[in-house]
Amino acid sequence: MSKFSSFVLLLILLNTSIGTAFSHSKDNEYHFTVKSGDSLSKYFSKLGLSNRLLANLLSASKQNQQLNQLNIGEKITIRLHTNRHFKSLSHKPHNKKSLEVVLLGTRFTNKSNINQTESRPLSTTTVVIDNSFGYDAQRAGLSLNTINTVVEALSWRLDFNSDLHKGDRFFIISDGSKQPVGIVYKGGNKRIEAFSYAGSHNQSLYYDRYGYTLNSSFLRAPLKYKRISSKFQLKRYHPILKTYRPHRAVDYAATHGTPVHSTADGVVTLKDWKGALGKAIIIKHGAHYTTVYAHLSKYSPSLRKGKEVKKGQVIGYVGSTGRSTGAHLHYELRYKGTRKNPLSHKLPIQKKISRAELWKFRSQVNKVLASL
Repeated sequence: MSKFSSFVLLLILLNTSIGTAFSHSKDNEYHFTVKSGDSLSKYFSKLGLSNRLLANLLSASKQNQQLNQLNIGEKITIRLHTNRHFKSLSHKPHNKKSLEVVLLGTRFTNKSNINQTESRPLSTTTVVIDNSFGYDAQRAGLSLNTINTVVEALSWRLDFNSDLHKGDRFFIISDGSKQPVGIVYKGGNKRIEAFSYAGSHNQSLYYDRYGYTLNSSFLRAPLKYKRISSKFQLKRYHPILKTYRPHRAVDYAATHGTPVHSTADGVVTLKDWKGALGKAIIIKHGAHYTTVYAHLSKYSPSLRKGKEVKKGQVIGYVGSTGRSTGAHLHYELRYKGTRKNPLSHKLPIQKKISRAELWKFRSQVNKVLASL
C-alpha cells in the first residue's frame, strides 16, 4: 500500500471513530456536527481533554450550561493550542445566539463580553491645573462623581492639597461607563497611572499598570514593643490627671530610642510639638486614613512635612515627651477623622490581579495608553 493510500485510510478511520460529524482544519481546530447520541463529553474525550476541564467550563456561567443539551445538527468547534491544551469552543445552536468560550489562564470567559468591552470607543478629558483640581476639573466638564472618583483613586500617591502645581495635567479616559477606565497624572517628574478593572470578583478597583491597587496595606504595629500598656477604651483612669477619660489610641511600652515606623505609605502633615502629645507626627494615608505617633524623643533626620513616606520607613524614636509617665508610643488610627481601634479595625490591604486575568488587564491598559 502506498504512503498516500495509508494516509487516506487513516483519515477514514479517524472520521469513522467519531462519525461523519467530525472534521479537522488547520491550526488545531476541530469541527463537530451533533449526531444522535453525541455529547460534549464525547468530543472532549476524543481530543484528549479531561472531564474536570469540561466540568469547569460548564459551571463557569449560566450561558455555558446550554452545552449540556446539544441538538442534532448543531455545530461545535473546539480549538486547541499547539501543546494540545484547550483554547476555545464555539457552539452554534438552532434557536439561540452562538456561544464562544475562551480559556484565559484558568478562567473561562464568554468572548462576546470581551469584544463588547474592547469595542467601546474611548474619549479623553484633559484637566490642566491653574487653580485647584476640583475647580479646574469642573471647568473641563467633569461631573462631581468623576472628580471624587479621581481623588479617591490617586490620593494614596498624590496629595491634592500640596503636590499640584500650575501646568500639571490629568488625563481622564472614559468608555461611556459610570467611572473612568483610566486616569493619568503628569506633573514635574511625577507620573501616576490608574486603570479600572472588575475581573471575576465584579468589584471595580483601580490598579497600576502592573496589576496592583494603588493603596498601601498597613503594618499592624508601628514598632517592636515590650507590651501594650494601655488599650483603646472609652473610659480609662489617667495616671497624671487622676480622672477617667476616653483613651482612643494604643500605647506601646518600649525602650527609649526604639525606632518608630510609618504603618503605611503616606504624606507627613505634621512634624511638631503637639501639646500633651509632645513631639508628634501625623501622616495622611490616601483620602480617608490618618495615623498619629506621639511622645517621641526625636524625629528621623530625613523626615519633612509635606513629604512622602513609605510603609515601614523609620520616622522617629520612642520617648516620653509631653504628658507621659514613661517611655512609650501613643499611636492613633483615624478613619474619615474618627479615631478607630488600631488592634481591631479592618484595615485596607493592597490587592493584585490574578495571574489568570493579568493578560486581559494588560490588554485593556495598552488600549487606554494608546488612546492618549
